[in-house]
Amino acid sequence: MIYHSAIFYPDDHDALLGLVRPIGNEPPHKAFILPHMEIRSIAALYRKAFASIPDGTRIVAIMQLHREPLAKDEGTICWSPGERMEETALGSIRIGSVTAGDGSPYEEEEYAMELLYPFVAFHNPSSLLCPIYAHLESAADSRKLTEILRPLDDGNTVFIVSSNMTGRIDPDRLPAERDRMIELLENGSHLIDPWRKGHITACGAPVIESVSRLGSGRWSLMGISEKETGAGHAALSMD
Repeated sequence: MIYHSAIFYPDDHDALLGLVRPIGNEPPHKAFILPHMEIRSIAALYRKAFASIPDGTRIVAIMQLHREPLAKDEGTICWSPGERMEETALGSIRIGSVTAGDGSPYEEEEYAMELLYPFVAFHNPSSLLCPIYAHLESAADSRKLTEILRPLDDGNTVFIVSSNMTGRIDPDRLPAERDRMIELLENGSHLIDPWRKGHITACGAPVIESVSRLGSGRWSLMGISEKETGAGHAALSMD
């Protein structure tokens, strides 16, 4: 189902195509952190990331919930929507399921997955997009997610974590808080403890910690958003 077009990204074919292209051809990376906000301000970051994702690569996109999980999902930490074809303004994409539990109830509230649709449809039409909705609260949860993801790391899979660098904060504090989070990621610092204590507010911090264990643990900055609106936004890659 499409829930967020014309809200977070254009539903007009030509307008959307103008944001998605051109996508170049860059060396691949194991994982990316991409922000979520209205797509016009971050489209260049998405184009840069997808330039490093060859068509046919499986794309596992992990999103930390911004709400509590449903009662039926208590006791588990992640869920995938069912397998299907999704029709978008730029073409069809294949959605895959890689975890137990039905994540489809979260699609209407969590828009981040749909931000990937135009880029997958345009640049990766042969790829399988596998969304995972996660609710991680502790270091133990983060380690559990790593073990769920590890078998998927088969050499033909890229991991995308949807996360902003900060929560909604005072605009005067935003650049410094965003840059501090980027520095932690570049240094390979552990994130769970400062996240739990409120010292960092990146919404996807526990998921980033999980994915970091699959690679070097150190992230490289690709760029920051053209416009900040209440939160800090940046894109990073990891090998």
